[in-house]
Amino acid sequence: MLAVLGGASSLDSFARGQLVPVGNGLTIGRRPPTLPGSKALPIADRTMSSFHARIRRMMLSGYKIEDQRSTNGTFIDGRAITGDVELSDGAVIFMGAQVFVFRMMTQLEVAAVEADQRDPFAPVPTLSPALALVCSKLRRFAPSPTELFLLGETGVGKEVFAHAIHARSGRPGPLLAINCAALPRELVESELFGYERGAHSTAKARKPGLIAAADRGTLFLDELAEMPIDVQSKLLRFLQDRTYTPIGSTRAETADVRIIAASSRVTETTGLPVIQEALLGRLGAQPVLLPPLRQRKEDLGRLVAYFLRGMTDGRQFDTEPFEALFLHEWPHNIRELQKVVTEAELLSHGSPTIGFDHLPPFISELVDGPRVTGSDSAVGLGAGLISSASAVDTGAVGPRMGPGGTEPQRIRSWNEVPPPESFVRRRRPVPTAEQLRTLLREHDGNVSEVARKLDRQWAVVWRTMRRYGISADEFRVAEPGGAGARRAMSEEDAARAAEAAAYPEGLDEDDDTHLPPEEGDGGAVAPRADRDDEPPPDGRG
Repeated sequence: MLAVLGGASSLDSFARGQLVPVGNGLTIGRRPPTLPGSKALPIADRTMSSFHARIRRMMLSGYKIEDQRSTNGTFIDGRAITGDVELSDGAVIFMGAQVFVFRMMTQLEVAAVEADQRDPFAPVPTLSPALALVCSKLRRFAPSPTELFLLGETGVGKEVFAHAIHARSGRPGPLLAINCAALPRELVESELFGYERGAHSTAKARKPGLIAAADRGTLFLDELAEMPIDVQSKLLRFLQDRTYTPIGSTRAETADVRIIAASSRVTETTGLPVIQEALLGRLGAQPVLLPPLRQRKEDLGRLVAYFLRGMTDGRQFDTEPFEALFLHEWPHNIRELQKVVTEAELLSHGSPTIGFDHLPPFISELVDGPRVTGSDSAVGLGAGLISSASAVDTGAVGPRMGPGGTEPQRIRSWNEVPPPESFVRRRRPVPTAEQLRTLLREHDGNVSEVARKLDRQWAVVWRTMRRYGISADEFRVAEPGGAGARRAMSEEDAARAAEAAAYPEGLDEDDDTHLPPEEGDGGAVAPRADRDDEPPPDGRG
C-alpha cells in the first residue's frame, strides 16, 4: 500500500490522506499514464511532473520505485534516487512537495486503518497500520469494565488514549490522572487512598483519595513502575475486591473505579521499583503497546496540522523544512513534536512561512544535500539496507547533507566515504528586492548580468523579480539621442524571455532541459520548483 499523505503547501491536505493499493504497479504524477498491469495515481500538485515516478512489483518479491526524469526528483528517506531502487516497509517518499509512505500491509491492517478513518478512536485519525490495530483493540476494550495496561515510550500519548478509552466506556464518573513518578514516594498512598484526620502530623482534616474521587469513573495511573512496591500490593488488593482502607482508618470502603495504568518500562534496568507480576497479570494478560512516532510517520503531517490548528494566521511550512520533520527520529515522540511545532510557529511570527530558521538545528540539518551515486556506498532505505553491489545494479540513493556540506550524524554510518565537496549544494538566501534593484541599476537592467553576478540561474532571478514585482525595463538607461527611449533588452535576455514565455507555468514543469544545471551539479540534479536551493521570496511554491 502507498499512504498518500499530502503536501507542505497545504496542511489541510493531510486530512484527506488515503491508502492507495499498489498491486502489480503504480504510476504517479499530475497526469500519469496507465501502463499495462499498472494503476495510475494522479496528484493535483504543480511541483510534481506529469509522469513523476513509477512503482513496480518484482517477479520474486518486493517492490521497486523509479523516478521518471521528473523535474523535482524523487527522494526516499531524504535521499535522491536514480534508477530502480528497492522499497522497504515504512520508506518515506518525497515527490515535489508531496509526501508518501510505502507499507506492506495485511487485509486486517487495511481494514483497521479504514475503520479509524471513518470513526477515529483518538483525536487524530491514523494511517499507521500498527496504531490502527491498537485502536481497533482498544475500541473493543473501552465499553468493558476490565483494567488496561498501556505500554509505550515517553511522549507517545498514553494519557490521550486513556481519555479516549474513558470517553467510549460509558462510565458517568470523571477520569482522574496521577503520575506516580511525579509524587514523593511517601505521598503516593495518601493521594490514592486518602487519609483520616490525625493520620499524620499534617492531617488536619479528613481527605478523600483519588480512588474515592474517581468513583464510577476511571483512574489513570501513569508510570506505574515508579509506584512503591508496598503501595502496588494495596492497589492489587483493591483491584481484586474493589475495597480499600484510607490511611488512619480501620473501616474498609468500596469504590467503582476502572483502572488504566501505563508505563514506559516493565523490567528492572536502573534499580528503580518495578511492577509486581501479580499486578501485571491483574491489569491484563498482555500490555497494549503504543508504537513510537518514528514507526508511524504516516501520522506526522496530521499531527502537525492538529497542533497548528488555531495557532497560525494561515502560515504554512516551507517544503524542505516540513520534510525535515519526517527525517527526524523523534526520540521523545509526540510530546517533542508538539514542542517543536509550537516553538516554530512562535518564532515564525512576522515571516510568511515556517522555515529552517524556526526549527532546531538538529532537525534542519537533516535536509539540503546532493545526489550521490557510486559503488562504494551502502544505501539505507527505511529499516533496511541495500548493499553496494545492488546500488550499482538497481540504482543509487544519495544522502542529503546538512548546511555547509557536513553530513548529519544520523546518516554518518550509511556512507563511509563522504561525497566530493564540488557536489554539495548549499542553501543560499533568496536575493532581496533591494539587492536586485541595486544590481539591475548597476547593469542597466541586464538580467543575465545580474544572474551571473549572483551566480544564479537566469530563470531563478527572473522568477524572483516577477514575484517582487520588479521590471527590468525600469533600469534600462535611455539610448543616446533617443529622446527618452529606453535601451532594448540584451539579446541574451530576449532569448531567455522568449523561452520563459513559451512555458508560462514557470519553467518548473516536466521538461527539465529548459533550465541548465547550476555549476557544480554536473547535470545530475534538475532545477526544482519548491525543492530548489533558492525558495521563492514569498514562501510559496
